[in-house]
Amino acid sequence: MTAAVRSDTTHGPALNSIVRGFGAVWLANAVFQATAWLAVPAAEANFLHALAKPASKVPAGIRPLLLAALHLAQTIGPRIIAGALVAIAVWLGLALLSGRKVALAARTGIVFSVICWVFLDGFGFPYSGGQTDPGVFVAYAIAFLFVLAVAPATDRHSAQTAPPGRIWHAARISFGVLWLFDAALKWLPAFLLHFSSQITSVIPGQPHWIAAWLGFVVGIVHAVGPVPVAVLVGLSEIAIAIALLSGKGLRVFVPFGLAYSLAVWATAEAFGGPYTTAGTGVRGNVLGNVLIYLIPFLFLWVGGAELASG
Repeated sequence: MTAAVRSDTTHGPALNSIVRGFGAVWLANAVFQATAWLAVPAAEANFLHALAKPASKVPAGIRPLLLAALHLAQTIGPRIIAGALVAIAVWLGLALLSGRKVALAARTGIVFSVICWVFLDGFGFPYSGGQTDPGVFVAYAIAFLFVLAVAPATDRHSAQTAPPGRIWHAARISFGVLWLFDAALKWLPAFLLHFSSQITSVIPGQPHWIAAWLGFVVGIVHAVGPVPVAVLVGLSEIAIAIALLSGKGLRVFVPFGLAYSLAVWATAEAFGGPYTTAGTGVRGNVLGNVLIYLIPFLFLWVGGAELASG
């Protein structure tokens, strides 16, 4: 058995389900964005704020790029630009859900995610205060790379029978680089010495049950020791990164990565809340950033022949 993605009848339906689930995420994105950017009295101000906020956080050397985009949006019209972004998100969602033009949607999604990462996420800056995530749109781009790899097995109009293995490997390695980046920042003092604050900082504004749950988690962290827990987190992410980059041990570290991502989502990301149109979804983080990491892990779990040999 090769290390390429399996596209037989056993895995085709499962791969289709992941692609369609990813499409549903994009439709949810579109709804959140349309609500905040098009359907409220302050829509134009909301969109301009979404562009201006990253520009205020990036290093001075790249700030002119983001300010130029803000000026362009003001010149053309915020509603026009916002409407175009929402329309692209809708098309991506429908294409993935319907199984039509999946490869085209994947290529478009990669480019679109990178553009959004630059201008809506500001390259993930600022990397301070213990932040280690470079922004959800990086995970989106990688997920679209996996979609492109499996497109021949899922696109009903494709005559191909097997996805190109090199794209699959590129997606896996890219995912590994993302985890390595996250892991490297975990060893900075801002994270190691202030780990519990990563959880307590997301408590304000949460529903009572989430706040109570996070308080319980913080109590466990303090009982064990914030620094030992932070070190364990850093080591876990390094192990995941090494497995993804090398292709070794995936049978263990893909399910571990799934469970770990869910644990981060349920603690440091507070299940993605609080849920407001001004926050969740506008920059693509429907229900939280780390939850999107599950999509590449699911592709690896279902479609990776590498698991059989790893």
